[in-house]
Amino acid sequence: MTEETLAMMREAEVDVEGALARFCGNSALYEKFLGKFLQDDNFKKIGDAVKAGESQEMLMAAHTLKGVAGNLGFNALMNACAEMVGQLRSNSMEGALAAYTVVKEKYEMVCEAINSMEGISG
Repeated sequence: MTEETLAMMREAEVDVEGALARFCGNSALYEKFLGKFLQDDNFKKIGDAVKAGESQEMLMAAHTLKGVAGNLGFNALMNACAEMVGQLRSNSMEGALAAYTVVKEKYEMVCEAINSMEGISG
């Protein structure tokens, strides 16, 4: 991982060091999972559910994305998803939609950082 990529990851509030610890220091494996994250469809599922007004689908996809984000060290994305999940569990669609705006922003930052890495393909 280049210094430029590390800087982008940190700007996206990615805890690279913590994630690497979860991957037992195996940076090649971590980078492989970063590439796989780009193929994960839970963010798209959230967007589709938002458009359809399906709160249960939003909840399931946001909860799943929260877990994936947490495992990969995407702290800001994980926290945004946690807020969305909390709003949905409180039956606040308005709050969930506000949280979705933050989820989208953080998701895009993480994807941009991952895409800046050489050899990563999503």
